Amino acid sequence: MTENQEQSSSLGKLRTILVDILNGYSIFKFQRQKDSREDAVYLKHLTLYDAADIDNFKYNTEQEAKSKGLETEKEKLDQLKEDELWTDKEDSRIKELSGYITNLSHSKSKLFLRKEIEQINSEAKSSEEELKRLTSKREELLGLTCEVFAAKKLNEFYVFSSVFSSKELEDPFFNLEDFEDLSPERLYILCSQYNDVLSDFKEISLKKVSLSSFFLNHFYLSGDSSSDFFGKPVSQLSFFQVELFGYAKYFKGLMQNSKTQPPEDVKGNPDKLIEWYEQTQNAQTAMDKTGGSDKTGGSSLVGATKDELQSLGTTDKNEEFVNLAKEAHKKGGELSMEDLMKLHGV
Repeated sequence: MTENQEQSSSLGKLRTILVDILNGYSIFKFQRQKDSREDAVYLKHLTLYDAADIDNFKYNTEQEAKSKGLETEKEKLDQLKEDELWTDKEDSRIKELSGYITNLSHSKSKLFLRKEIEQINSEAKSSEEELKRLTSKREELLGLTCEVFAAKKLNEFYVFSSVFSSKELEDPFFNLEDFEDLSPERLYILCSQYNDVLSDFKEISLKKVSLSSFFLNHFYLSGDSSSDFFGKPVSQLSFFQVELFGYAKYFKGLMQNSKTQPPEDVKGNPDKLIEWYEQTQNAQTAMDKTGGSDKTGGSSLVGATKDELQSLGTTDKNEEFVNLAKEAHKKGGELSMEDLMKLHGV
């Protein structure tokens, strides 16, 4: 497949995702029995109302699990610690890593220098790998608990309550008896298909849709009104509709507040675009605080390279670049006001 074909295929996929979000459902095929014909399944995208039903089901299922004698996660952990198979230190480490990763993400959003961002990314990756190892070990040791039992039943309830026989989303695809009579094999296939469909609606996909021209052309006509765009009250929007509209408003705000255009290699990548906008805003904030912009139009940020300044839009491409750190080193580590004025042509 050529590069143009790949781009066309990717664009077509994003259009399909957008249409599904607008419809409030996705479609896939399922065989009720191994040798039966395939029927169209309309998978409803969940809303606030559905979430309330799910919360009630989760609570009732946890109570059912306790009545069957299953231990809670806390009870199982206490026993594992008593048997010296798990420790308080490992529990603390999980919390420590989770907090550290969150803090790294917050710190990254305040940076503008590429080398500092790359260092943060490296530290986050290492911490995430350690966290994954610890949580996997913990889950394996815990085995079947009330919470795990409830989660499994909850996933099945998600599927049962989300699949319908028509786009009106009024006729359930299964009645409860038929759903409970599904063989383990058919249930596994159904859940796998369900998960495959929903995997199209990951955060990165919604970001890409929100930045696509075929979406933005309509979004800008809505005047930032979700009711105008989707044609219904906010309370009735699906979670995917809320997320998509939220990303669109966020990107629009970044674009409007930016004093320069992003580089060409960034424009088509949502994650890089967000990172670039945050970098430019952080760089401008740093310059405003330190007086980095002078009356002649020159701009400077200690530690930033010429390419970084140009990429962040804090200096014109034709502007003479001045590395203040190097100039200060030449002067013994400090620059006087007179030195600064000379460097900026005053």
